[in-house]
Amino acid sequence: MTSRRLVEGNRAVSGILLLGACLAFLLAGCGADQPYGLIPVSGTVTYEDGSLVPAAQIVVTFVPQAEPVDAKTYPRPGMAQVNLADGTFANVTTYEFADGAIVGENKVTIKAVDKDENPTGGVPPEYTDVATTPLEVTVSRDNKVFDFKIPKPK
Repeated sequence: MTSRRLVEGNRAVSGILLLGACLAFLLAGCGADQPYGLIPVSGTVTYEDGSLVPAAQIVVTFVPQAEPVDAKTYPRPGMAQVNLADGTFANVTTYEFADGAIVGENKVTIKAVDKDENPTGGVPPEYTDVATTPLEVTVSRDNKVFDFKIPKPK
C-alpha cells in the first residue's frame, strides 16, 4: 500500500471517528431528561426599513441567561437559519431539531456570512457577539414570536 493511500485511509477513518464523536456529543443532551424548559420560537430578521439582510446564510442564536443546574449542566444556545427569501426563521434547535429556545431571558445574536462562511458585514458587529448584542428577549408561552429589526451597517 502506498503512503498516499495510507494518508487517505487515515483521513477517512479520522473523519468517521470525528462524526461519531460529534453525534455522541449531540445526543448526550437529548431527550426528556434535559433540565431546562423549551418553547418553540419563530420570527423575522430584517433591517429597520423592512428590507432583507443580504447574505449566503444568516443564523439567529438565542443564548439563555439561565444559571447552570450544577458544575456540569449549563444551558445550551438555540439556533436557527433565517430564510433568505423572506427573513423568517423557525425550527430553533437547542437539544433536538426544532425543540425551541430555553425559557427565560435570552441574549440574541445574528450572524450573516457569505458562501465561504466569512462575515458579510451585513450585520452590525455588536449584533454578532453575545457580549455586545443589544437584543435581549424573554422566551415564554406568551412570548415566542420575535421580529428583530437591525440597523443597516454604515
